[in-house]
Amino acid sequence: MQIHIAICGPLGSGCTGVGQLLSKRLGLPCVSTSDVVRAAWSDGSFTDEYRALETQVRSGEVDLDAVIDSELDEILKWGDTIVEGRSGFMLLNNKDVLKILLVAPLERRVEHIAKRRGISLEEAKEDIKKSDKERRHMVERLYDREWLDPTNYNLVINIGLKSYEEVAEILVKLIKAFASQPRSVCLGPWTTSFS
Repeated sequence: MQIHIAICGPLGSGCTGVGQLLSKRLGLPCVSTSDVVRAAWSDGSFTDEYRALETQVRSGEVDLDAVIDSELDEILKWGDTIVEGRSGFMLLNNKDVLKILLVAPLERRVEHIAKRRGISLEEAKEDIKKSDKERRHMVERLYDREWLDPTNYNLVINIGLKSYEEVAEILVKLIKAFASQPRSVCLGPWTTSFS
């Protein structure tokens, strides 16, 4: 299977959970923004970027997204990969990536983040509000696109209707079908319904 998968979504929509389940089921590495930053620092390739970043910090012009985007390009060269969460949005212009958008009702997102981070529901709601604003601005700035526009993705799933395990099972079947098709045949948006 030759495939790169971007699992995108707002904070709390299940990108990490679904990404990790897919990783186990498909035997592919699952990469988050934290992983990308750690890779940039640990593999030694960050030295040149760090010098440029240091210059940007001094001038007040820091573009961490550019550094992360550059490292993502290197990570994709390693082979088949799942990129989840915020970093997934950085692959929107890559035509050879299966792009999946996970969405969920705000209440479910708030509960998930409060539980995962051990914070109050109000704090979780505030974190989500900040993250949504930041992700929206990042996608607009980098790609001049609306971050939640379904036409940016091959598949959109409302995670509020299924468990992470059910969504992962659905995606495994679709990803295997996707991987077996010529790229020119199947990289358009997919429309499907699940009962």
